[in-house]
Amino acid sequence: MRGLDVGGQALMCFTLYCGATFVADVVHCALHAMARARSPTVARIGALHQAHHRFLGPDLRIHREYRIQNLIYHRAPEYLTLVLATSVGFSCLPVRVVCAVIAFETILAAVATWRGGLDSNHMDLPRLRSSNGGWLVGPMYHAMHHVFPDNYMGSTTKLFDILFAKGCQIRGRRFAMTGASGAFGRPLSQMIEAAGGHVTPLKYARDYDYDDYERLDPLLRDADVLVLCHGSKVEKAMQANCDSFVAIIERFRRVGRDRQLPVEVWAVGSEIEAHPAWGNPDLEIYLRSKRAFAKHARRYFHDAGIVYRHIVPSAYTSPMGKGLMSGATAAAIAMFFIRRGFRYVPVTYTGIALFNWLRFLWPADAIAFAEPPRE
Repeated sequence: MRGLDVGGQALMCFTLYCGATFVADVVHCALHAMARARSPTVARIGALHQAHHRFLGPDLRIHREYRIQNLIYHRAPEYLTLVLATSVGFSCLPVRVVCAVIAFETILAAVATWRGGLDSNHMDLPRLRSSNGGWLVGPMYHAMHHVFPDNYMGSTTKLFDILFAKGCQIRGRRFAMTGASGAFGRPLSQMIEAAGGHVTPLKYARDYDYDDYERLDPLLRDADVLVLCHGSKVEKAMQANCDSFVAIIERFRRVGRDRQLPVEVWAVGSEIEAHPAWGNPDLEIYLRSKRAFAKHARRYFHDAGIVYRHIVPSAYTSPMGKGLMSGATAAAIAMFFIRRGFRYVPVTYTGIALFNWLRFLWPADAIAFAEPPRE
């Protein structure tokens, strides 16, 4: 029973701390909004927080000349916010639990102050790796906030970003997209443009074909995000749904290997990755091609050198066949999850995509795959 009591109190401490950091995330987002306010007084209050973004700039370098301003205008208010939010726990939790969390927050603040504002989330990061896909915030995820201050607001958990669609930067980024005129790609392209992104279509036979991808290099070099929405049900299905996906992704990685941020890829899979062809020979061809790419997709999903988002839709209406939802609906659902930071994106009315997600959680058989196809 003693063990259960200690475990229960530890869980309460963790929950209370996460709740307090969520309140701090709300205040943090409010400060960013205040800095853009029309009222000069409100804007000046919000602008105080910018000392923190000058301390760790968008170049992801620590600028120590802003150390004092960062401690005064960011560290001290953040600490007071956490303590005040934690103190609400006195109304419903054991005193020892609340005091333990406040003590923990005080120790963290004291250590960070002693180190001049440096902690695990604030350090020189000349090159980023892909952040983990879990719900806790790590240094790589928080660093994205310093590159894109309007997003990635979470400090300890990603709950705020999930609830308020702050988990993916779209505005100002350049997207290279295959299948941009398709039933799914066209509405997705329009949504990206509406959110402030710029889409460059990559057209088959004009910009690439299955024997030549080299023409894509200048377009990929200018892109921040690669979106793969093309495909085929039967004709050249393996080349369309697997080989070309891998070849284009590998070229994108190659041209972006010296970037500060990891390259980002959104690729459209299918629920057929996790269900049979039901005796349909045409569907069997499609199944083999999609499952072949799914193996590579799992490898990319766990690769720290790439931000990979795997979009798994149920059947939607397109030139390849009928479905119970339109391509526009599928694209809207995909954007809902992507803007909340999801890297596995279930677009499903059957639930099969959720089952398939379990296969992406562990890279057990995603370690050694065949080499990418030769170009």
